[in-house]
Amino acid sequence: MSSILTNAGAASALQMLRSLDSRMFGVERQVATGLRIEHASDNAAYWSIATTMRSDNGALSAVQDALGLGAAKVETAYEGIAATTEILAAFMAKIVSAQQDGIDKNKIQEELEQLKQQIVSISNSASFAGQNWLRSDMQGEVSEAGAKTPVVSSFNRSEDGTVSVGTIDVDLSKIALFKNGGGGILQKEPDPDLGHGLGTIGGLLGFSTSGYGDVPGPVFDQPFTITKFDVVTVAFSVGTSNDTFVITKSVVDQALGGEVGYGFDGDIESAADWAKVLQQATFLNKAPSDALLTAQGGTPNIFFRAIIPLAAELITVQPPVHTRTLPPEGIDILDIDVTDPDIDFPTITLVLDEMQQKVISAGAYLGSLRSRIAMQEAFGNSLADSLDRGIGRLVDANMSEASSRLKALQVQQQLATQSLSIANSDAQNILSLFR
Repeated sequence: MSSILTNAGAASALQMLRSLDSRMFGVERQVATGLRIEHASDNAAYWSIATTMRSDNGALSAVQDALGLGAAKVETAYEGIAATTEILAAFMAKIVSAQQDGIDKNKIQEELEQLKQQIVSISNSASFAGQNWLRSDMQGEVSEAGAKTPVVSSFNRSEDGTVSVGTIDVDLSKIALFKNGGGGILQKEPDPDLGHGLGTIGGLLGFSTSGYGDVPGPVFDQPFTITKFDVVTVAFSVGTSNDTFVITKSVVDQALGGEVGYGFDGDIESAADWAKVLQQATFLNKAPSDALLTAQGGTPNIFFRAIIPLAAELITVQPPVHTRTLPPEGIDILDIDVTDPDIDFPTITLVLDEMQQKVISAGAYLGSLRSRIAMQEAFGNSLADSLDRGIGRLVDANMSEASSRLKALQVQQQLATQSLSIANSDAQNILSLFR
């Protein structure tokens, strides 16, 4: 039926044209932006995931920048340590030369002074971004907050959506050549109540006790270092049997040196470490027939226990005796003077060797940090690329498919336009019937 009031064909063609226009707009937007999902209305779930991943990727980019900054700091400190190692070798050679008869020690001291100033210059200039790890302001402290500085290394998002930032902690106590207050690698020990000084020897100095069963041991108070010049001897008795246990750097290294994260440096940093050292000294270093006592426990308590055959006997621990082959405060490299008539060359040689080994250990530590940061940077780059690919799979448009669909819709639009034109001509055809 033909009508001049309602043109059903034109209405149908117009509806089709509108639908095609809407679809073309969507495809044209995909072609223009390259995105299949640009707004939450396109696909709320995928849009939410992609937006979160983009945010994480931005955080990863900031982490990579932080890693680059950390790598530069490590590299700067490493170069300073490497240069110091060479100077210490030259310093040792001069000390050896000064022990020859008939040599002009004044001339050698002049050379030593220049080497000292060069070491100071290196430690002062090894600064990057306002931080100098070779000249620390820790004032001898070795607490978690005082001795370590973090390098941002990762950005983590857990399964429940919480985020956290991972860090690589750099232990400045292992690499600082000089510290305010002393205690650096090339300095005297700080005040005995600070830092890696012996202090109260983990609570043992002045400690004595007696009792049956598990006898409370010393309360560990602060980290400290047993050097190769220190010997701590403790006399004790179990019933009528008397014995001693001895703590030296060798004992500390036997107890801790083979563990991950510990060097052969004599450092005792926690109550758990101290318990292992005490057990090494009281039990593990003795033949079974000679053992009377062992140390047990860890954080926060340490206690002494008699071996099983003597479990019912009275345990008595005497105050320790500490001896040291060096002055209590040690020797500062800047104070060495070969023209001093009272100089103790054997001790100076031992101290210089100790310093040199610590500087070499510091270089190895920084080298391992540099390798770890490089590996973390490589992983971060790979992870960022993986996130980019994941986001692309969720929201990127298939451009080949979009271009083909656009061409098809353009053809359909042209056909719909022609259909609308034909439908609109029906009224004109009806008018021709009345002519």
